[in-house]
Amino acid sequence: MWLQHPNFKENFRDWWSGFQGNGWEGHKFMRRLQYEGGLNSDLFSQRASRKGELEELILREEIHWRQKAKELENERGLVLKNAESIIEEILHYFEKLYTSPTGESWGVEGLDWSPISEESALRLDSPFTEEEISKTIFQLDRDKAPGPDGFTIAVFQECWDVIKEELVRVFAEFHRSRIINQSTNASFIVLLPKKSLSKRISDFRPISLITSLYKIIAKVLSGRLRGVLHETIHYTQGAFVQGRQILDAVLIANEIVDERRRSGEEGVIFKIDFEKAYDHVKWDFLDHVLEKKGAKGWVKASRGLRQGDPLSPFLFTLVADVLSRMLMRAEERNMMEGFRVGRNRTRVSHLQFADDTIFFSNSREEELQTLKSLLLVFGHISGLKVNLDKSSIYGINLDQAHLSRLAVMLDCKASGWPILYLGLPLGENRKACGFWDPMIERISSRLDGWQKTYLSFGGRITLTQSCLTHLPCYFLSLFKIPASVAAKIKRLQRDFLWSGVGEGKRDHLVRYPREGSALWHQVILSIYGSHSNGWDAYTLVRWSHRCPWKAIAQVFQGFLVYSVCGRKRGKNSVLGPSRPFSWNLNFRRNLSDSEIEDLEGLMRSLDDLYLSPSDFSSKFVWNSQVPFKVKSFVWLVAHKKVNTNDMLQVRRPYKALSPDICILCMKHGESADHLFLHCSLTIGLWHRLFQLAKMDWVPPRSIYDMMSIKFRGFDNSKRGIVLWQAASIALIRVVWWERNARIFEDKARNSEFLWDSIVFLASFWAFCSKAFKGTPLNVIQLDWITVCTP
Repeated sequence: MWLQHPNFKENFRDWWSGFQGNGWEGHKFMRRLQYEGGLNSDLFSQRASRKGELEELILREEIHWRQKAKELENERGLVLKNAESIIEEILHYFEKLYTSPTGESWGVEGLDWSPISEESALRLDSPFTEEEISKTIFQLDRDKAPGPDGFTIAVFQECWDVIKEELVRVFAEFHRSRIINQSTNASFIVLLPKKSLSKRISDFRPISLITSLYKIIAKVLSGRLRGVLHETIHYTQGAFVQGRQILDAVLIANEIVDERRRSGEEGVIFKIDFEKAYDHVKWDFLDHVLEKKGAKGWVKASRGLRQGDPLSPFLFTLVADVLSRMLMRAEERNMMEGFRVGRNRTRVSHLQFADDTIFFSNSREEELQTLKSLLLVFGHISGLKVNLDKSSIYGINLDQAHLSRLAVMLDCKASGWPILYLGLPLGENRKACGFWDPMIERISSRLDGWQKTYLSFGGRITLTQSCLTHLPCYFLSLFKIPASVAAKIKRLQRDFLWSGVGEGKRDHLVRYPREGSALWHQVILSIYGSHSNGWDAYTLVRWSHRCPWKAIAQVFQGFLVYSVCGRKRGKNSVLGPSRPFSWNLNFRRNLSDSEIEDLEGLMRSLDDLYLSPSDFSSKFVWNSQVPFKVKSFVWLVAHKKVNTNDMLQVRRPYKALSPDICILCMKHGESADHLFLHCSLTIGLWHRLFQLAKMDWVPPRSIYDMMSIKFRGFDNSKRGIVLWQAASIALIRVVWWERNARIFEDKARNSEFLWDSIVFLASFWAFCSKAFKGTPLNVIQLDWITVCTP
């Protein structure tokens, strides 16, 4: 809200320079922020009344959540219903959680620590630079929830030139003292439920909302750590290390299990769960690990890594690496063997991805007992104790009785295949449809969560693109999807897009054409079969040396090299409807001067070459600064897919108006072209818009052509383009509203009212755009020509 005020930065600069304080640089910096927050009454004249309204809303929200959390079970199973006792239980729980038990601290000796190089250690401990701090600030998300300071990163980004000197001094003092003061290190704890029915405080996940200053410090430190972790973290750990990714572990695990099964050898998979992994890390042990790794003097605390702290994942990775080093030591002493796979008999005993850990062992009780002992020792010294109730053992080529005995020895569950490892099934036939059930269920459950949500067509497009389309990507990055599963996912996406959820069956308004009726297509299909591309020269068919189609397909395959479109972006090619290609020509040698001139002439010619009969400019719709639901509606209008009366007579005849007549002019039949362009009421509005822009205009044949023509509108400036697009789209939207109001509400407004609605709507959309930032809405409404003139 502050950043929207036109004079915010100037006022912020005055307030910032006017503060005087003493003490630690970090403390003074936080005091400055508090001082800024206290002066916002000068910036907002209605602060007092707004604050009262806010407090009332907060009170209502508090009452709402009190009613939600009106009872809680304590550790002894007693149900607490009194608000004071619930608060006391929460405070007691977290005080106990984040305090290490008194007693000796433990370390580990005799391991191969693989410390970082001396050069990397010096780089970790080098003084902080202004460039490093600035780069970090502008990489952070500007609108994440603030902590106790109340300021988002956006303020630091917008006012960087004001605060940078003081912020650099804070970093310099931190580098000298190795201390972060209490006000900077403060945080709010937000409790998020882990499951739908959360009864105990342990069923909630604590997320820390830290101050923006601490977030910047931690992000700078984590950036330095990220650059050296690959030197010291064991190769079995895949999380938060440069050059390693989550799919590596899934791929390795699948190959190991598959190879073990085919070999006929017995084996055991032990998948463990650490109990509140981040919360239980002992800081004295972390200090010990940092020292062994070559990074000295970084942190001092008691217990627990904060979830929400940028440093926490990297520090946890360092702690978890100790377990890998202990297992390596056990392997060297032949106390553990793991699985040996492949021709080279490569040994793999475990895989880690952050706290997700899986072990591979033979079925000998001695080896599993050694593994259990190592986990107990590691839990005692690090604080990372294994939650055996949530840990499971799986057998490979092992009878159930033997597996059950091993589970009793390990105090865990004996489970059946498949394993869900890092979100992907492990140990199941990926060609079977059941393998893909978790992904289908995930999409279906996401749809179930949207059942009671009112969503416009534009909203459904957004959710389909941002969520439903991306949900399968993780599966597809490793496994090839069966055609039947792909069809099922497409059907779920398609039905949600056109019908929503829980709204009953609706018409799918658009069906994309397919080239399938031509005789040449039928002949080629009959001879060579179908292919998803249709033009693939590498399809396994028996080519004849007299066959011309082979040459055509091969030329097309080579042609894709020179275009950005092609298969990767799902576009059609020169052989079908397409947008113009973007050329990317590669030459085997340097060109001469004359050849360069010829190339320039060629490129100029290609600039005007359209490889498509389609000239519809989708940018007019999708690049416009209007709400997305309006964009999607106008796109349907351009393609004549809205439910005008002529379309209803085809789709749902019983819903069409009889007789077929335009409700606006009562003279002609209703179609998209007539309603949005040729109707006497609509064409009058279009003429008025063009007269305002001082342009002569002849109505084109169709609304599709209308949107394909690039009108100059209100000047070629950025503002002029934005406002012209907004006005044209507002006219279409208002005409549709008026049509529906007359049909369904029996209300009719005159053309003057409709014009005023168009002016307001277009002005409001322009006002919300970046092009008109700082221009008042009433100024835009008064004179479109003036506000668009540079």
